[in-house]
Amino acid sequence: MDRRTLVEFVTAWVLIVLASFIMVVPLFWVVNIRLIFIIIISLYGVIHLIKNFLILKSKEYSGFSTAISSVVVLALLFFIDINDRPWNLALILFIWIILMSLTKLKESDYYHDKKNKLWKLNLVNLILFILAGILTTINLFCENDTQILVLGFFFLINGILDLMDPLVAYINGKKK
Repeated sequence: MDRRTLVEFVTAWVLIVLASFIMVVPLFWVVNIRLIFIIIISLYGVIHLIKNFLILKSKEYSGFSTAISSVVVLALLFFIDINDRPWNLALILFIWIILMSLTKLKESDYYHDKKNKLWKLNLVNLILFILAGILTTINLFCENDTQILVLGFFFLINGILDLMDPLVAYINGKKK
């Protein structure tokens, strides 16, 4: 397994563990959606920024654009209150999904330019990510603990989708 595939594999598993932890948080009566969402987005951006620096030689900058998307959403979180209005949480999450979709589309284009067949998988992942994101934003009009669970499931799905790329790359590398 090459370094890039290994870093992406570990990153995806860290995101899956983080999402699983987020889904358990309401059991401990921590239901401050603003704080939890800030932590999720911050960790997501930092993890992808670290990933970007670890695979800098591959000249793929999706981790950097993911970190920028997270910073934009964090900046919005300081101006928009999401504790009282679920609509605001759905709006901010939708903005993040749009920014991340552009990043995932650019990553798919990167694979297409390299004539790598993984661009088709990335395109399917993009469609599934957008679908999961839209379903998540629709279902954020509940109590805080339910919102946290929905966000946890969304980030779990996102982690699983991120896991598909290095997993398929590893399997294709073993076959050759």
